[in-house]
Amino acid sequence: MTNAKQKVSTIESTQVPTIECLENLAVTLQEQTSSKFERFFLPSLGVFSLIVMGFFVVIYSITQDMSRLANTMDYSMSKNMKSMAISVDTMSGNMSQMTSSIKSMESSFVSVNESVETIASKLDNLDTMSADLSQMNTKMDILEPMLINMEEMNKNMTTMVYSMQWMQHDISTMRASFARPMNMLNSMPFPF
Repeated sequence: MTNAKQKVSTIESTQVPTIECLENLAVTLQEQTSSKFERFFLPSLGVFSLIVMGFFVVIYSITQDMSRLANTMDYSMSKNMKSMAISVDTMSGNMSQMTSSIKSMESSFVSVNESVETIASKLDNLDTMSADLSQMNTKMDILEPMLINMEEMNKNMTTMVYSMQWMQHDISTMRASFARPMNMLNSMPFPF
């Protein structure tokens, strides 16, 4: 029951607003909304309009620059572009030739590599060859006195040949001097 009495007392204590109060409320609300509109919306509208005008100026200057660039282009540019395209085409053909040349060079390098490996394997034998040559050098040092003796023998043989030639000459002279008297003895009738 106390709840019902409290509800009745709260209903009696609330006042019904009058028309004047409602009009005052509407005026204050309108002032608050117009001040918010003026504070936020109008500056943002101004910034947006400045951004749009800036974009317009940028696009206008770009189109002006493009039109100036198009007007200053050389009219013979298309011919130059054609010759450039032909040059690029021939260059691509040369590139394929260069590629094939490089492939053939690669195969040549493989054969060179094999040859170098063969030479390297043969160069491993240089140590033994060097040892053999050093042994031959020591043996040649031993042969040097023999060569000197053989040279002297050669000189002696030459001297002997000259002496033999003189002896042959002397013997032939002696035979010629004995031949006449001996012929006479040969013609004698008695034997010796």
